[in-house]
Amino acid sequence: MGRTVDQEVHAAFVEFRAKEDDKCLSVQCIYCQQIRAKNTSRQKQHLLECPGLRGHPNAPQPSQPAQASNGIGPTNGYPGTPNGPTTAAPGPTGPSIPTPNGTLMGNGVNPHATPIGTPLASLQSRPPPMTTPGPPAVGAPPGSAPSSVPPPRPTPKPKAKPSSSSLPAPPLDDVHAAFVEFRAKEEDKCLSVQCIYCQQVRAKNTSRQRQHLLECPTYLSVMKDSIPANNLLHTFPEGDVARSLQIPAPTLELDFRMSIKMNPKVPVGQSIWGHREWVSFIGGQWAGRWGKGIVLPGGQDTQIVTKDQTTKLSASYLLQTVEDPPAFIVVKAEGWLTGAKDVLEKVNDQTTADGINPSSYKYRLNLSMETGDERFTFLNSLMWIGSGCRRGHEVIFDAFRVN
Repeated sequence: MGRTVDQEVHAAFVEFRAKEDDKCLSVQCIYCQQIRAKNTSRQKQHLLECPGLRGHPNAPQPSQPAQASNGIGPTNGYPGTPNGPTTAAPGPTGPSIPTPNGTLMGNGVNPHATPIGTPLASLQSRPPPMTTPGPPAVGAPPGSAPSSVPPPRPTPKPKAKPSSSSLPAPPLDDVHAAFVEFRAKEEDKCLSVQCIYCQQVRAKNTSRQRQHLLECPTYLSVMKDSIPANNLLHTFPEGDVARSLQIPAPTLELDFRMSIKMNPKVPVGQSIWGHREWVSFIGGQWAGRWGKGIVLPGGQDTQIVTKDQTTKLSASYLLQTVEDPPAFIVVKAEGWLTGAKDVLEKVNDQTTADGINPSSYKYRLNLSMETGDERFTFLNSLMWIGSGCRRGHEVIFDAFRVN
């Protein structure tokens, strides 16, 4: 005959911690390794259904207290019927029953017997139960010793750990999205959740889940990558909102292409900024996502060329659309032509520019537009980044809208 659930439950479970410094909120069954809540009633129920205890000699049996002569069953959970002769002998509170190990007390319990299936060494290693004064057992004669009652153990409140992360506490939506329900068996009630970033199991408690995310290295790494400012060489002080604020990153989208024909350069001469050159435009064409048309003659570019051939660009163009009546749009471009000096010397020479690979130098522009035509007023508040190249007496560049 196996032990009762009351006797087996404390020996059958060990504390379970996902990390060594965690507070124990769960226990693990030593027979089937399933994780259960730290709740005696649920542990008892698990032992009665544990697959690892099926057919085991120590399998616990449900407690069925026998009726003593005073109408009250035994308080230790053992059945009142002994494994021995059935000859009754009078006891203090009723007939006592002899067993092979000695004579039972009046309540049907042999104080010297060893529970079947329990090693004696394991019983000797357990500390004796604490006794507190209390009233005598019901039906006991006056003057008998008080019953042994284990003192209640107060549950300490968990202390919140100071976060080692510089990130703010994650919002509630992020907490709910970071954990999924965890069940050891499909039919179990969900008492735990599992972190999708590190697969650790946590109690189903929002505060503890939020604290876990602030200590989860995988989550912190993902958050750091999602906030580009955290990857800068220098960052804002810890606790500053500018350190952890996530700001949307702009994207670029090809919006239109322009091709402009140029007159030969007119050297103005040396100025306080560098060598000034004047370039006027013969005309050209453009086409894009929101329209197409021509580049009217008369635009100009006033360039400054430095000693290393780097060129500062400042150009204006006038676009005309194909609509009837047409719309007119002013384009202003500011930028730089940069690269190796020997490459730029060939690019600035209109006779050799065609033979230079555009990838060997950088022709970059910032563009803005202005128009009074109601059909195209949306252009007034947009921004573009241009990437271009020189082809003899022609400049071609793509304009990417900043979204």
